[in-house]
Amino acid sequence: HTTEPPPRYSEASLIKKLEELGIGRPSTYTAILKTLEDRDYVTLDKRKLLPQAKGRLLSAFLESFFERYVEYDFTASLEEKLDEI
Repeated sequence: HTTEPPPRYSEASLIKKLEELGIGRPSTYTAILKTLEDRDYVTLDKRKLLPQAKGRLLSAFLESFFERYVEYDFTASLEEKLDEI
């Protein structure tokens, strides 16, 4: 018995997930996706976002040394506080 990894995100499914987590705003989603692609963290293949070595390395680094700042709850909380300003 084997389990399959979750399907890769498309641009639309990633935006939906960001919305569910309370991360980002509609005005920032396009810029987020563009930055991920422009910096070669991901590539778009058949409408799916594929993580690249550079993106995996950055993710591992951030999770190892800046765990608090890359947690979903921290980011969502920060977004809420910015909304209050």
